[in-house]
Amino acid sequence: MEKIVLDEERVVELVTNFILSKPRGNWHKEKAQVADLHGHGVDIKLVGGKRNSEYFLVECKGKSYAKSAESINKQTNWMFALAQIIKRMDTKRVIEKGKHKGEPNRAYKYGLGLCAESAKVALASIPKNIAQVLNLHIFSVNDYGEVIQFTPSKFGKKYEDSKFYLNPLGTY
Repeated sequence: MEKIVLDEERVVELVTNFILSKPRGNWHKEKAQVADLHGHGVDIKLVGGKRNSEYFLVECKGKSYAKSAESINKQTNWMFALAQIIKRMDTKRVIEKGKHKGEPNRAYKYGLGLCAESAKVALASIPKNIAQVLNLHIFSVNDYGEVIQFTPSKFGKKYEDSKFYLNPLGTY
């Protein structure tokens, strides 16, 4: 398997395909909206889910290959993506009425599509309870184009590099 360049367009493509191809995901390909590279709004907007009326909004960032890439990939990229997705959260995050009052609103899911290096730092940095309230997911894309999804319950922990790959690291 060969390494690929993870620019933002490629991350958007890989994350979109991953979400749409998930068994029992029920996200509608015909309703999927993918922004162009310089467009306004979220990078990926999907409709469907368990109740067929949910939204999944995902902001993606490509991997930096600049000389200062280590700090960009480990700190800056995921913070910019998180800030952009938070700015687009225009729904009440907690249900205000009925038997589910006080529970997180699950009709909207949010995600960050990041290179594995950025995802690793973001997962360790964002507390689990915050990710659960925001219904925030991370889609980690490694150098081989594999996408690994981390649900809100997986936040607030440090992970070994091997958790960001589908196969043992020495087999690529």
